[in-house]
Amino acid sequence: MPPRNKVYDLPPEIREELNERLVSTGFQGYTSLAEWLEERGYNVSRSSVHRYGQDLQEEFEEAMGDVRKTTELARAMTAEQDDEGGALIDATARIVQDQLLRITIAMRKAEHEPEKAAKHLASVTRALADIGRVSLGQKKWARELRQEVAQEAAEAAEGALAGQGMTREAIDSIKRDILGIA
Repeated sequence: MPPRNKVYDLPPEIREELNERLVSTGFQGYTSLAEWLEERGYNVSRSSVHRYGQDLQEEFEEAMGDVRKTTELARAMTAEQDDEGGALIDATARIVQDQLLRITIAMRKAEHEPEKAAKHLASVTRALADIGRVSLGQKKWARELRQEVAQEAAEAAEGALAGQGMTREAIDSIKRDILGIA
């Protein structure tokens, strides 16, 4: 197993700034980034910065690809329907749950910073709970909306059928069918 990259030993704020510089330069200029780190008192070789940058670029491109896919999925779904059933929320929740699962797995592997991983795991857990609440709330709203629409349809049918001289028994049977009552 190769030794751990020295970039991971940098303080979080320096590593965060390095990440920003890597992204803003299009993952180029590794020599100047190694020099920038050396100016701040950190002895990290150009090749270590390059290996770290390549890994970060791969993660970045994968994340951006996921964002593009999610955006296209959302556009396609909203173009097809008015989304009363909450399909868009469900799809988004599934995508976020998948990403949170990936984050959880990655954090389990990040044993070099257990305190930080535990803090992030708590955030992931809260996010999953929030997604669950949003999804349940949307489903409850959709169920209540369907019941309300069915009730209005049953009342409209009752008025129309009574005006046509149907018996109360026949009207009640049709209302039960509309409302889904056995």
